[in-house]
Amino acid sequence: MNFRQKSSRYSGAVLFTAGIAGAILVVASISSGFRPEIEIWLATALVVSIILHARAGFALSRAQQELEMLRGLVDKFQPARRKAQPDLAFEPASDVSENDADVLKEVQNAIENDRIDLYLQPIVSLPQRKLRYYEAFSRLRKADGDVLRPADYIDAAERANRIGVIDNMILLRAVQALRQFDPMNSQHRIFCNLSPATIFDNDFFTRFTDYLDANEDLAHRLVFEFTYPAVEMMHDRVRTNLEAIAKRGYAFSVDHIRRFDLDWAALRAKNFRYVKASSAMLLAESSKGDEGRKCVHQFKQALFDNGIDLIVEKIEYESKMPHILELGIDYGQGTLFGVPQIATQFTVKEPVRAVA
Repeated sequence: MNFRQKSSRYSGAVLFTAGIAGAILVVASISSGFRPEIEIWLATALVVSIILHARAGFALSRAQQELEMLRGLVDKFQPARRKAQPDLAFEPASDVSENDADVLKEVQNAIENDRIDLYLQPIVSLPQRKLRYYEAFSRLRKADGDVLRPADYIDAAERANRIGVIDNMILLRAVQALRQFDPMNSQHRIFCNLSPATIFDNDFFTRFTDYLDANEDLAHRLVFEFTYPAVEMMHDRVRTNLEAIAKRGYAFSVDHIRRFDLDWAALRAKNFRYVKASSAMLLAESSKGDEGRKCVHQFKQALFDNGIDLIVEKIEYESKMPHILELGIDYGQGTLFGVPQIATQFTVKEPVRAVA
């Protein structure tokens, strides 16, 4: 049974309860000779009952969705011994090495014991350096407290065709963060990295879209990011599933570009609204003189003509900023503007109660 069916059944229960309460209200009113104070009291009780049932239903539905997603991911996370999808362009290894198996076991343990944290890095507008977006990163903690960074496990997860677990966990945490953001961050978007393998695998994709549907009110605040090499070699099934996500109102971003003269119109047609280019790439091209600056200008103009925003990433040093600003860059990301911080730094905190 999918999430919508469950929500529908609970809604039916709420309506049934409201009907019973309404009948009791009518009978009580008749029995009391339609005394106003009785009618007001019972009407108030009816309204409160409906509100409480509805709120409980929404909370139960959301909690159940997340629990089922987590349970499914943990069950799925077993090292793959064979090629699960031989027609996928980026096939996993047919066997999992001993080292990969150890890494995947650490990841599985972290997921089972809820030791996966979401970190957010700011993306700012230039030249004001005003916070506009965040990029999400995952950090997994071992039982001893040591941190597993993506570089420690991403390759092993991809070789075992289990990268979908990581992507789905980041999505779950990103949605939680968006719902708990403090008022200062209430309209900021979060960029979440995705592997095409996540939306190739039918099981993962079903869980993924179920969760997107359950949180459709956040469609304008989540952006899914792919590397350009991954976009170039996307399987037909991935392209089809990508269209399904875009139709739900979710936008995409692409990074790791290596050229300026790509088919930006084709990307925009797939709902790619953001492009990330490294500061080193842009500065290297602009340093070539008039021709280089012309190339960067044409690149920016092509993006503008197609309704795509440019984000320059990996900005680390203040000394580079004058050159970047000369290029008329609108958005920047990098350690100069902020390192990734745990998402709870940006969410609403529970008030601390004084101890008597």
